Amino acid sequence: MKKELSLIKTYIEGYNSFDVDKMLSVLNKSIVFENYTNNSLTLKLNGINQFKKQAEKVLLFFSKRKQEIEEIITKEEHYEVHLKYTATLQVDLSEELKKGNQLNLKGKSIFFFQNDTITKIEDYS
Repeated sequence: MKKELSLIKTYIEGYNSFDVDKMLSVLNKSIVFENYTNNSLTLKLNGINQFKKQAEKVLLFFSKRKQEIEEIITKEEHYEVHLKYTATLQVDLSEELKKGNQLNLKGKSIFFFQNDTITKIEDYS
């Protein structure tokens, strides 16, 4: 269990510091990433190359971003990590979301593991 928690923390540290290579270092080459908004799937990535492209692309959207762990729930097959997320936009994303706006969200990420790597991440907001 401690290894999985270490992998999660490394991933989040990489995310917070805009270090894509650090994030990738704990992911399985066949990583599956799914993003859900209001319980609807909005993005699905398959494999480390798709994940890397997306991770590098979104770096341009934010001048600051931070995920803070509020709670970790250990399940039989995965870890459910409840997060507080803050970010400052670096670009205009829409009429409502403008450069300089601060985002404050809560959500959860569910992490699955195999062979000391993260094999799947489900993000919910």
